[in-house]
Amino acid sequence: MKAKPLIPLLDYLRIHNVIRSVLDSVDANTAHACMFFSIAGAAILQEFYKKDATPVAGAAFLLLEEQQRNTMCFASLEQGEVRSTASSFHAMVLCNGYVIDFMTPLFPETCEASGYPFIVQRHMFQKRWADMAPSHEQLNRAGDFHFVPNPELTSELLQSFFHNPASRDLVNICLHWFKKPPKSIVSQLHMQNDLGKISRIRLQSGLVSGMW
Repeated sequence: MKAKPLIPLLDYLRIHNVIRSVLDSVDANTAHACMFFSIAGAAILQEFYKKDATPVAGAAFLLLEEQQRNTMCFASLEQGEVRSTASSFHAMVLCNGYVIDFMTPLFPETCEASGYPFIVQRHMFQKRWADMAPSHEQLNRAGDFHFVPNPELTSELLQSFFHNPASRDLVNICLHWFKKPPKSIVSQLHMQNDLGKISRIRLQSGLVSGMW
């Protein structure tokens, strides 16, 4: 039996849609922007839900389906040892005993951009840390995951992220735009850059077909 999500589906989708819309507005590599999704997602959970949420980077594995054993792998394997590096990692949010990934509805685009031959469902990911598989070699059912946090890499990535004023500004736009359901949220937002140019961001309405 799957554990109850920490936050409702509607809230999860709104957080995802706001972050995705802001990233797309600046032509970011959204399908690979896990660090931004985790940082902005954690900031929203802290601000609007008063949760103890932390963005964390590390090695991650997710079994997509059982028959073909297709697995999302964000790590490097060297002589059987799992490692995460600045070029091979995934970032998620650790919050109140849960692991939350606000990027998983974009996994079909992530797979396509990475050249993976299989198709991924658009699912929500909220899993209890206690339900994590003991290793990447023990993923048995669709939705089983294994995550190995890398504190040193997380610290380096966070320092690099917040050293960039533009990155901080985009997170603040997410916080400014987001409204916690059932409050209504405006369908578009106007953003002005340092040169005074105003652009319009439209809120995308991404959906999911289930949950991991």
